[in-house]
Amino acid sequence: MTTASSAPVLMLRELAFSYPGRHVFTHLSLEAAPGLTWVRGSNGSGKSTLLKLIAGALTPTLGELRVRGVDSRVRPLDYRREVFWCGPGPIAFDHLRPAEYFAFVQGLYPSFDAALLPPHVERLGLQPFLGKRLRELSTGTQRKVALAAAMAVGSTVVLLDEPLAALDQSSVQHVRDELARVAAVGTATGRVWIVVSHDDLGAAGVHAA
Repeated sequence: MTTASSAPVLMLRELAFSYPGRHVFTHLSLEAAPGLTWVRGSNGSGKSTLLKLIAGALTPTLGELRVRGVDSRVRPLDYRREVFWCGPGPIAFDHLRPAEYFAFVQGLYPSFDAALLPPHVERLGLQPFLGKRLRELSTGTQRKVALAAAMAVGSTVVLLDEPLAALDQSSVQHVRDELARVAAVGTATGRVWIVVSHDDLGAAGVHAA
């Protein structure tokens, strides 16, 4: 994992994590500066596990994680408000409708900018599904809802795990365009975007660390 050349915002120190019968990380230390980082590697190399650890969905055996100096062990709630994770699985709280889900996320993240949602909802083709519950939506459409939230959340760190999977071509292009914008802005926003993807990120990949 390489990062942009600027002061680190996200820091991992001496991280260790194992699944039963398999060590994944031992003494892992990384720093991520503002901008877009594209994480690539073979299947089973721990890419998704890394994002889950950063997101707080998994707890490391040893080590520390900090975002802007906020230690996940000392101030877990404050840490979680700094990190938004968009994973490949179904969205939690799937009894909600998309608008209710967006409102729920906004309640968790003070930096959420609801004014950014409409263009993403339109470009991702979500309008016909706004009245349906998340559990009634396909995997790809649930992914679009989560991606729309990720693009508006405003958190210091945004983690995207295979964001192009299960999307139609129009939505793939929109996500690539948004990631290209993030990559082009680079350090200016002070935010870290980490993307795990086997798929080509397009123009974003040119600028990504």
